[in-house]
Amino acid sequence: MIIDQFLSGFHYGDAIGNSVLRFHKFLETKGIKSRIVAITIDDAVREYCTPFSEYKEEYDSIRIYHYAISSPINDYFLKNQGKNILIYHNITPSEYFKGFSEELVSLTEKGRKELSLFSDKFNLAIADSDFNASELKEIGFSNIKTFPIMISRTEYDGECSESYMEIFNDGRKNILFVGRITPNKKIEDLIKLLSVYKKIVSSDIRLIIAGNVGSVPHYFSSLLSLKNELGLDLEDLFFTGHIPFSELISVYRSADLFLSMSEHEGFCLPLIESSFFRIPVIAFKAGAVEETLAGSGILLSNKNLEKVVMVAEKVLNDENISIKLAETAGKRADSYEKESDPEILLKLILEEFNG
Repeated sequence: MIIDQFLSGFHYGDAIGNSVLRFHKFLETKGIKSRIVAITIDDAVREYCTPFSEYKEEYDSIRIYHYAISSPINDYFLKNQGKNILIYHNITPSEYFKGFSEELVSLTEKGRKELSLFSDKFNLAIADSDFNASELKEIGFSNIKTFPIMISRTEYDGECSESYMEIFNDGRKNILFVGRITPNKKIEDLIKLLSVYKKIVSSDIRLIIAGNVGSVPHYFSSLLSLKNELGLDLEDLFFTGHIPFSELISVYRSADLFLSMSEHEGFCLPLIESSFFRIPVIAFKAGAVEETLAGSGILLSNKNLEKVVMVAEKVLNDENISIKLAETAGKRADSYEKESDPEILLKLILEEFNG
């Protein structure tokens, strides 16, 4: 038996890529042959990956397609029958990209349209959240299971960059958001909230946005314009860009609060990462956020900025509240470690094809 995992882009530091790599390494420890197949491959992970153009299937291959956007791999699975499994990671609705990237509008619209063609092409569909599973059900998939993104908790116990951590160790409270800088994440709401916080609570506050700023350049430019319009400087608002893992750990360890105003999340892994560091979380209730948090943070039902600021102020300055949230975060970290055990995914696969 061989298990092949397909994804459009295999990127270092990407949540899906990391999950794929973890399962690959797990399979190898079980003596199961495994390959990762992708179209675009980062140099940092190239040793683990076979380019899609060079892929040759074996007669007993079980093929897993991690689906998150339209790509030429779609055509391959539409044409090839066999032992096929879809793992659905969600596709951001195209309307979020309008006015920022026509290419992403086209790719996301095409990706959602082609997803509906897959409903009878896979033996099993796995969604990484119940929210994503509901989307699959709506478009006609029937054999659907839920299994979350795989993540190695022990990796977050590794060494951080002390020099990078010093940047944020100046007495200010640090509000953190981690994720790609894309319009659905509503980074502008975080920036506006920072401005309001400085005006009505304290100027000793910083917003750290950790994530790739190159995903949607026009959107990032609009955020920089907003920053300048509101009179915020580098001490107030810090974009890390794509950073090494040791620096990401530093950012998490520097955070006093994780805050998300994102309006579309198929899962939102940084909520789980925050729980590893016992960081209090406040998040807008959108998509799979409530499901991912599982009671371990404060959910926002609206975006009244002054009200959100006051909630953030209490979390940042009331020790009893922050300790309680840190405790619930720690419990969520423990439960998630059990839920995302790769042994569970392997069992789902073997049950499907071995009866």
